[in-house]
Amino acid sequence: MAKGRETGSGGGWSLPFFRKRAAFYYDGFNLYHAVDAYKRPYLKWLNLKALGRAIAPKSEAVKRVVWCSAFSPTHRLKLQRHEDYMKALQGQGVICRMGHFIHAMDGCNSCGHKWQISVEKQGDVNLALSIAADAEDDLFDICYLVTADGDHAATARYLKERFPKKKLVLVTPPGRYHNRHIERIADQCVEIQPHHLEASLLPEMAKYKQRFLGRKEVVPRPELYDPPQVRVKSHLKLIVNNG
Repeated sequence: MAKGRETGSGGGWSLPFFRKRAAFYYDGFNLYHAVDAYKRPYLKWLNLKALGRAIAPKSEAVKRVVWCSAFSPTHRLKLQRHEDYMKALQGQGVICRMGHFIHAMDGCNSCGHKWQISVEKQGDVNLALSIAADAEDDLFDICYLVTADGDHAATARYLKERFPKKKLVLVTPPGRYHNRHIERIADQCVEIQPHHLEASLLPEMAKYKQRFLGRKEVVPRPELYDPPQVRVKSHLKLIVNNG
């Protein structure tokens, strides 16, 4: 079966009721580490629903976006940014499935030295169950699996064997290679490009609701994630004020 290698955004114009239903499933940490490798922190303030729309062709409607991640309590400021980011995503209608971390001991068999490591739990399972349940409920025609992790090959295989009429698109995080185990199962492979990230950032003040009937609140973009132009303006203002 031939594999398409496209970067999305094609497909022409279609009437809304003829458009295929697309669903995006993000392996949160796999995407995070790929974006982090660019050394541009502002790209982490990423609107995953907008990113899906930038990748999917115009003949498809992005109906569902699921983000699977986990909170690590080891660093207070990082945890706060992570929680704020989750709220910002929820304000965009993204479904957030959160796991957790556990502490485990690792060591060297040769010298006997031991150390503590943090291990993420539930992330892969949450992603797999989300895809399986949504396929069972017929919530999408096209599944976009965003990961470079071969552990998700089992999920891809299940989807294609159980629902052969549903299309599976492997979306590889920026700067990563397509995982060969998923690639041979997928109907199409797509790569996230830097311009997709640049065009898909959340607003400076992102709205969210804590409860269904609650009033809308806002979560501010962390200063660490300010785009370069904002950092330059702040720096110039500081120089003027100090003058």
